[in-house]
Amino acid sequence: MKTKRKNPIAAAAEEQRELTTLRIAGVPEHFNLPWMLALERRAFVRAGIELKWRTVPEGTGAMCELLRKGELDLAIMVTEGAVRDILNGNPARIVAAYVDTPLTWGVHVGAGSGMQSPEQLASVPYAISRPNSGSHLVAMAYAGAHGRTLQTQDLEVVNDLKGALVRLQQAAPAAFLWEKYTTKPYVDAGELLRVDEYQNPWPAFVLVASDAVLAEHPDKVLRALKVIRDQAAGLMQKKTASEMIAQRYKLELEDAQAWFSGVRWNTGQKLHPEALGEVMQALQNIGALPEAVKLEDALDLLLPDAP
Repeated sequence: MKTKRKNPIAAAAEEQRELTTLRIAGVPEHFNLPWMLALERRAFVRAGIELKWRTVPEGTGAMCELLRKGELDLAIMVTEGAVRDILNGNPARIVAAYVDTPLTWGVHVGAGSGMQSPEQLASVPYAISRPNSGSHLVAMAYAGAHGRTLQTQDLEVVNDLKGALVRLQQAAPAAFLWEKYTTKPYVDAGELLRVDEYQNPWPAFVLVASDAVLAEHPDKVLRALKVIRDQAAGLMQKKTASEMIAQRYKLELEDAQAWFSGVRWNTGQKLHPEALGEVMQALQNIGALPEAVKLEDALDLLLPDAP
């Protein structure tokens, strides 16, 4: 007896009805390649998830706002921005570390600014994408490491990398911190000059979920996490990964190789409150968190029993 084949259109409609929609956002950078690959390979669909990806060039600060407004369920954020916004009342939790290695920030000025060294930045303003973005918090940390406390008037909101490129071409100098390899093509093209580099010693990115989606679909959030960990593990073993990254993100092959050799995605290692306590302490040191916030509050940042 022949098995009746399903109409492909009907089968697709049935599959769609069974999927749980999760709305997620991240920056348009090479760190998020595992998400792109998982979408292309329909890995989320096989896990019962319709993942709706949203690219947010403005970064973590903008994603914090979108989570607060209920326009996102998940976001891939720089760790310090996620920590600060959740402690400031964003109804969300950190599900897991996403990238375990620290982020390397390039410290940039306009190539025609006449500036050549970090010492020349002592009185210039800093361009930032948004308040509470990585570029904002790391600018405060970087300036603090050089003996300067940034005030509101020292910060200029430029929305994204494109806005920063426009700002740094102006006659009045400004500094801008952004991920080193994302900006390297502009350094190579002579638009920007990198005068320094900076790292904070904690995982670069975390996966954040709203309290609402964790209450309604906790199983699907954890399934999405498993999918992305599997994709990341496979990418880290792929011999041609650097070539893929160079092609997709318009990098020179040697830059893609250098970046890829230094990055490690999280594939199952638990993020402990002590690590987040270190982030909190650093934020307090630069005045980005009030002294009233205690290190034990780190427990409130993490999804209970996070994998």
